[in-house]
Amino acid sequence: LSPIETLWHNMKKQLRKNPARTVSKLKATLQNIWDNISPEKCARLVDTMPSKIKAVISNKGDVTQY
Repeated sequence: LSPIETLWHNMKKQLRKNPARTVSKLKATLQNIWDNISPEKCARLVDTMPSKIKAVISNKGDVTQY
């Protein structure tokens, strides 16, 4: 449900596409991915929260599509 969880998921997907072979490459890749997350992307993720909360309430706290 959390916007940060979605960001982490997207970062992991990008890392899997181009796996790092060294720690320094991993750090550089993660920094690059993080630096390219736009404020607009963050705002869109935050904007999804009301619908996610409604889904949780509708399902009485049970599993949702999120």
